[in-house]
Amino acid sequence: MCSSGIDKILILFDETSRNEVLKKFVVSGLKHPHSIRECYINNEGIKLAKEGDFGLLIVSSDISKQLSIEAVRIATKHPTATIIYIASETDFSKEQEAKDREELLELGATLLVKPLTKNAFMVALNAADMAHIRLCTLKRKIDEEKVITRAKLLLMEVLCMREEQAHKHIEKESMNNGVTRLETAYDVIRTYDY
Repeated sequence: MCSSGIDKILILFDETSRNEVLKKFVVSGLKHPHSIRECYINNEGIKLAKEGDFGLLIVSSDISKQLSIEAVRIATKHPTATIIYIASETDFSKEQEAKDREELLELGATLLVKPLTKNAFMVALNAADMAHIRLCTLKRKIDEEKVITRAKLLLMEVLCMREEQAHKHIEKESMNNGVTRLETAYDVIRTYDY
């Protein structure tokens, strides 16, 4: 349900970071979370991250736990997933912590450090929700353009049209029939794709 925001959340945590308050913050902060799954950061948690059936991944772990960073890396492969990483208390003074912080930021995760205030978490949660909506909108537009491009290629191949002719044909048919370019593209594909 991309247009209305995040509806599925995956929370991964290590043995020391499980927190029921975090789940309550998520429930109170999002408009309609239909599903919240929780799992330890282990092979099962990594498997859930690979499945990508979530709009938000929350990882609560030590900043340098490599399996936690791997879960974030995997989640970035899903085009509409947003990520919040809640790190155990650190000042990033150690070289490895600083390096891991940079990697998480480069992966696009929002990084929060404990102790965590409700306000800071809510700001991050709202930002993730808005980012998810934008990502879903962009993905939908890209998917629509792929269909329209496929229809143009079929018109070019089957009816020997030039690209601009195929484009104008789809535009004209859409206007004449009072439908979107996407609907016209699907009609072209049904007609000419053998």
